[in-house]
Amino acid sequence: MEASPPTKLSVAVIGAGHLGRIHAKLLAGRADCELVAVCDPMQSSRDWVKGNLDVPVYNSPQEVPEPLDAIVVATPTIYHHGVGLWALDQGIHTLIEKPIATTVQEAKELARLASQRDVRLQVGHVERFNPVWESLQARLEPSSISYIESRREGVYTGRSTDIGIVLDLMIHDLDLVLSVIDSPITNIRATGRCVLGQHEDLAIADLEFLNGARAHLRASRISASATRVMEIQSQREWYELDFSANCLTATRAATAVQCGDLQADLLEPEQRAKVKDELFTRWLDRTQISPTPGNAIVSEHNDFFDSIRRRQEPRVSGTSAIRSLEVACAITRQITPGRLKLHRQAA
Repeated sequence: MEASPPTKLSVAVIGAGHLGRIHAKLLAGRADCELVAVCDPMQSSRDWVKGNLDVPVYNSPQEVPEPLDAIVVATPTIYHHGVGLWALDQGIHTLIEKPIATTVQEAKELARLASQRDVRLQVGHVERFNPVWESLQARLEPSSISYIESRREGVYTGRSTDIGIVLDLMIHDLDLVLSVIDSPITNIRATGRCVLGQHEDLAIADLEFLNGARAHLRASRISASATRVMEIQSQREWYELDFSANCLTATRAATAVQCGDLQADLLEPEQRAKVKDELFTRWLDRTQISPTPGNAIVSEHNDFFDSIRRRQEPRVSGTSAIRSLEVACAITRQITPGRLKLHRQAA
């Protein structure tokens, strides 16, 4: 009979860059796990860990002497596959930052090995745990969604230069869209530009689904300011989400409108002016929701550890991440056909 997972999990973080440091700091403060190692081949990253955390540091996970229950992979994307295969083969539960890998084939290999070793594989599509998105789930009827529009733009940071904007940022919104529209994609149209290097820095994609739903996604990592917003249209309501401002707004037609009491196109000008003045007091019901603030990465860790202890699939499994990666790769191929070359460097 398989032994139960220990009450306090032994965890390591692989990669001590921007995200790895966030993971490490949060894990070091948890009572239900012990952060036993942070691994990074760069001396400057190891020095940061030594100066900020009371945790042993190593060049690579293979050097960690203690047995590991779980790891968080926060390396550059090109190393996700190699580190993930090593961990899963050792029977170590693995949380890999998004995207799961650089190719669909690599992603499928990771998911297959996790299944064979009967260990949890979670992918860091952290917006699934954003309080705004979680608040939406209580109101949304996924089967009634007709249209989703997202805009995710950021200033240039110099990070994630091994991949383009589609795998870096747009994949967050792809994951959200695919999690609520349960229908095959019938058409993808995409455009974008490579501005600062060989990978795209701007991208726009349009998706059409078999059930008639559509999605329009825009992403940039060379904008003057940061924006993380989404609009969703459904049969009963339409929603505006601002992930940065922690705000969700729901709007629906008032009962009088639904009953056909208002036909604005048939009204005289002075009557239409009155409709304008009364739009959000009489004709449209608009509700602004401020979700309880929370740390999405902490919630992601909670889900990961719960999946280990309960031996169940995490919210964002390797299988669901594969679908997002498949669509992301299809978008990328349309933007830069034949130009994407991921240069693997020696670890």
